[in-house]
Amino acid sequence: MNNIKMRVKALPSSQRGKKRYVLFELLADKPLSAAIVQKEVEKKFAEIFGSRGMALQKLHFIGFYGQKNLGVLKCSLETCEEVKAGLLFVKSIAGFPAIPRIVSVSGSVKKLKGLVGK
Repeated sequence: MNNIKMRVKALPSSQRGKKRYVLFELLADKPLSAAIVQKEVEKKFAEIFGSRGMALQKLHFIGFYGQKNLGVLKCSLETCEEVKAGLLFVKSIAGFPAIPRIVSVSGSVKKLKGLVGK
């Protein structure tokens, strides 16, 4: 037998599926940390949709800007509405009340980062 390692080829971009980026704001009394927000959001999504639902959503936490309490989530195009609805179920972050608000949805993260800078 040959000791050749086989590499798994990546899917071409035409077969990967479209994605969307959701920019959300958490209205809270104080700036929040990215790690805590990521943990709380993922915990709430797992509670609502389960691990299979999260896998179908292809949910990824892109970033959180603590001074403005703005965050970006990446999801699949087909489940974008579910992700927006799931964000609205987040009621508190680390014991502090927080009200989520969907700011924008885009197909590119560059456009959303432009909105964050304003």
